[in-house]
Amino acid sequence: MIFMPADLDLPEESLCPDEPNTEEYNQVDPCTLDCFPDHSYPVDLYRWRESAGTLSPIYRCGAEVHTRLRGTLYALSEAGKLFFSRNQIRAYTECLSRNLDAALDDPNLTWNEKSHVLIESLGQRQQAMFQQPMPQELDNLDRIVETLCLYLIEDSTRMRRVVHHVHCTPLAARQRLNAALMALAIFLECEGEPVPLERMHPVGLGFFLFDIGMSRVSRMLSDKKSMQLVPSEQRRVQEHPLAGFEIAGRLNLVNPEIVEPIIQHHERLNGTGYPNRLRDRQIGKLGRIAGVADSYVAMITDRPHCPARPPLHAAAEILKQDKVYDQSVARKLVRLLNAVPSVAS
Repeated sequence: MIFMPADLDLPEESLCPDEPNTEEYNQVDPCTLDCFPDHSYPVDLYRWRESAGTLSPIYRCGAEVHTRLRGTLYALSEAGKLFFSRNQIRAYTECLSRNLDAALDDPNLTWNEKSHVLIESLGQRQQAMFQQPMPQELDNLDRIVETLCLYLIEDSTRMRRVVHHVHCTPLAARQRLNAALMALAIFLECEGEPVPLERMHPVGLGFFLFDIGMSRVSRMLSDKKSMQLVPSEQRRVQEHPLAGFEIAGRLNLVNPEIVEPIIQHHERLNGTGYPNRLRDRQIGKLGRIAGVADSYVAMITDRPHCPARPPLHAAAEILKQDKVYDQSVARKLVRLLNAVPSVAS
């Protein structure tokens, strides 16, 4: 059913003589309509009536979109006369996550909203890769990691917004994604100067893949507390970096910046890590960063067998373990957290 009552009774201050208040209502681009589901749209839509200088409803969210109505909406959109309310920005943004390029080019979205779409898309591609580590899934993940790197190069302060998102969703289901994002954030903090795409891209991909070996470990084992594992199960879990190395080789991922985090993220400075019991300088910088990020995110994640710790408490715990974690990396983590007000407070 089409929702077409009389013109909206909007306050005068919400409208200008020539155009709607774009802070409250935004134009809908034809490319955006392509991202909406075919049979019903997730937001209310309004048409701009030039003669009256008002917006009036033309579509109620959830109603059926038949062919004639779709044509009308496209025509209005192409003429710049189709709008939605920013009160429904969440539903609008979720639809745009189907087409990342459209979302990132959409002038209606703030960087905060775009970063949300980008992170959600990263999570989806990473999960698909872990479920089926095949070339096509790798290509999909690689493209979106490159997109993330390009956006961070454009404005380095955007990384803080990404860190904010990590701490807004410290869920077990997002632990792998959050660890990858924190590893990239710590890496950029360690570099301390602009990083070119040709370096950031493979490093970022390595961080998003460093736990890929866990795709060979059953969910039953990965969900257990380490102390509950029998020796054979513990060996199985501790072999996952080697499994990841094997998967990387099968996919022709031989770049050291990709392989190092995969094989070394569980190594520890005092030689107590695995799989190769590396010590001190035997562990590369990217392996050390991945190890800190992985442990930190595990600490701030609320899990059934282990309640989450506050971010700065978790970082302080890592900082105290100077025989286990690289202290220069741990200090960069603390510095990064203190630079994000929503986390530091």
